[in-house]
Amino acid sequence: MQNHQRLQRLSGVLYWVALVLSVLLPIIVLVYAGQGVSDPASLLSRAPLVPAGTPVTTTQAGLVAAVALISVLPMVAALRGMVRLFAAYRDGEVLSVGNAETILRIGRNFLMVAAFTVLVPTLQVLILSWRAGQRMLSIGLDQGTLGFLLAAGLLTVIGWAMREAAAVKAENEGFV
Repeated sequence: MQNHQRLQRLSGVLYWVALVLSVLLPIIVLVYAGQGVSDPASLLSRAPLVPAGTPVTTTQAGLVAAVALISVLPMVAALRGMVRLFAAYRDGEVLSVGNAETILRIGRNFLMVAAFTVLVPTLQVLILSWRAGQRMLSIGLDQGTLGFLLAAGLLTVIGWAMREAAAVKAENEGFV
């Protein structure tokens, strides 16, 4: 009983954290995107591989902003999934098919976040270097991204396993 109450309390706190982050994250990205479009040259400070003084057009800045805005969507979707999951846990619903499906979607969204972590900087540097004397293509993969990818895969597998467990639970309840 104590663990159940602890789960409900912690889920209540995490519900609000995920909800606030799901609202703030797109706003922050939108503000940075707007700054980049209003001052395209400022984007070079965020792309150290692009030579200083490379001309950056408003079109390039707009494309960089669009890539950034699109790339935040899977993270917002994962956060909104967490909001639903923590609300269910807070309300005492722990092992259900709905929660399993939500965990599975969160894991899949995190897989997309991990992919975007590699693709977005690559695309942005490529876009910013279009007018440079030498175009750049830089693909980076670090331990943090690999760890995040493994955690996303783990969540996906847990979602599948929970879906199976919830189905067995529902089947057993049918016999009683």
